[in-house]
Amino acid sequence: MAKKADEKYDRRQDLEGKFNRFWNKALKTTDVDYLKRLTTDDLVELKKAVSNINNLVTLRVTYGFIEKIHELGIINREQAEEMRSDVNGLHPNTNGYDVKYPRTKGYVVKYDTVKIIAEIKCNIPVGGDRFGSAQRNAIKEDLKGLWNGKNKEDIVPESYYKFMVIQDVPGAREAMEQIVNSMDGNYAKAAKPKKTK
Repeated sequence: MAKKADEKYDRRQDLEGKFNRFWNKALKTTDVDYLKRLTTDDLVELKKAVSNINNLVTLRVTYGFIEKIHELGIINREQAEEMRSDVNGLHPNTNGYDVKYPRTKGYVVKYDTVKIIAEIKCNIPVGGDRFGSAQRNAIKEDLKGLWNGKNKEDIVPESYYKFMVIQDVPGAREAMEQIVNSMDGNYAKAAKPKKTK
């Protein structure tokens, strides 16, 4: 919030204003002082609840990816439902690919089964159009895992369609392109960003 040099910053007003503006917008209300209704214990519980926001966003983006590859004809409706069910049955912090189809070891591969692995990233660029150092490193590791396989996965990656899915927020495409261009040749060729609408 830009202030003139002669105006004194008011931290309480700034923080409370941002908090109430968000909740009024999210709950479609006007000028409700939500913060006034909450105790410190309520705020701690709220902090715990919103710590799952990243997992909720990732789940929605994952479902959107599954729907998109169904719309594009890469998978059929039955496969889309199986993929959604597999994703829903995984804890958010499970190691391995965010999407792996078929997931189960004992799955009988039908003649029309398309094998897919995907990583889902919902990072927001920190510098407008670039990811932070930790974000970049995690994305590079996931790209390499798609290409080479992962230690805890028992698959041959060459036999799978591979997807790196990013949430389409401002600057994310540019940030992803910078990562891909910074990687060595094989990864860069394999990971060139493709836009789907």
